[in-house]
Amino acid sequence: MPRFAGCCFLLLLLVSGLDLAYSESQCELVFEYFPYCLEFLTGNYYKPSRRCCGHIYKLNRLANRGLGAQLICWCIEYMVRGTEPRMMADRISELPTKCQTHLSFPISEWMDCNSIG
Repeated sequence: MPRFAGCCFLLLLLVSGLDLAYSESQCELVFEYFPYCLEFLTGNYYKPSRRCCGHIYKLNRLANRGLGAQLICWCIEYMVRGTEPRMMADRISELPTKCQTHLSFPISEWMDCNSIG
């Protein structure tokens, strides 16, 4: 039984540590920029807005020169987890083409951001 309690405590520490990664100060720009793309990604609009594409460009720059792709991934996951309607996988894959850019960070509701180097 003590081993089980120790595992639970360790799990609790890991989860609380993840919450720190999603703090508003670290995710502020993602929380500001990414919502402009959600109407396209959830299927409400047939193409991303100019503002969405401009913000994807800015997030790409931050992924390469600032926040890093892993943190952007975590912030997006944190922001969209459990929201309705859910993002559509085909829209996620269309975003780089429709915005004429390359995504330097993954977009998904349930992705392992730890696998990003």
